[in-house]
Amino acid sequence: MLVKIEEIQEPGLELTQPIDRAVLERALAEADGYRLVSSTPLSASFRKVSGQVHVRGRFEAAVIGPCRRCTGEVSLSVPVAFSLRMVREPVRPDEDEEPAADARPSRRRRQAAEDLDEGEVAASFELDEIDAEPFDGKTIDLDPIVREQVLLALPVTVLCREDCKGLCPTCGQDLNERDCGHSEKKEIDVRLAKLKDIKLKN
Repeated sequence: MLVKIEEIQEPGLELTQPIDRAVLERALAEADGYRLVSSTPLSASFRKVSGQVHVRGRFEAAVIGPCRRCTGEVSLSVPVAFSLRMVREPVRPDEDEEPAADARPSRRRRQAAEDLDEGEVAASFELDEIDAEPFDGKTIDLDPIVREQVLLALPVTVLCREDCKGLCPTCGQDLNERDCGHSEKKEIDVRLAKLKDIKLKN
């Protein structure tokens, strides 16, 4: 999902586009046990500010994740919202070329700078407080941004319910389904079994 800088005019750019399912599936493959069900389209806005591009976006992903206690499947909705500063990467001269001391910027570099400077708008937010991401000055690729943001939005832990009893540490039985009885017995670690026969002297 590419956005050309030249498409961002003075009032900014607003777009709503469906997210490629493969983009989110690749992201969730990096998370432990999560899988994608569906997602809403990405709604994003772009503004040129002080030679940078400010991007705001939001979407929602329906996913299935594992319960932290019983490992059962849990359906949940993950709202994703982000605000980024896209900062143009510095243009490096070719390694085989020695730039002249009075060399002027190339036409391509001048055009990239003009594309950013044209139609810049004032903003009421502090740029230093917004995360910065590099881009090539010509296009913004939203796919890696979407992948990173959905991973950041995933909950640290998931519970199927607040009073989930989890799994029996002895036999692995799901205690939400039935009580295996191990919790009522005093299990003795076999490594400590001989200690129970020791009698302490007064």
